[in-house]
Amino acid sequence: MAMRKVIESDISGKAGAATVTFGLKDTWFEIDLTDEEREELEKTLERYATKGRKATGKGEKKRLVPETTPEEREQIREWGRQNNFEVPPYGRIPKKVQKAYDEAHNIERSK
Repeated sequence: MAMRKVIESDISGKAGAATVTFGLKDTWFEIDLTDEEREELEKTLERYATKGRKATGKGEKKRLVPETTPEEREQIREWGRQNNFEVPPYGRIPKKVQKAYDEAHNIERSK
């Protein structure tokens, strides 16, 4: 037996809707709209979008912590202590320690 998922519009209750994501005042929203409702929303927002500028970093979280394993983080902490850096026993590794470690070991991390 096959099952079908039907999404209804949050506005009209009509079937055949799809989820649309949009942002307003630092908050992202999702709403289920039919094609016609989506077009109406886009037409309304287009007036503002054409006068605005594309925001940087909105909608996706920028990773602030470099990709490291728990073992590597412990090695960085130990290296930092041996090289006279103040390194907390747990929590965030200071950026200057991470940078110095990476430079000393010729590691280039994607940012």
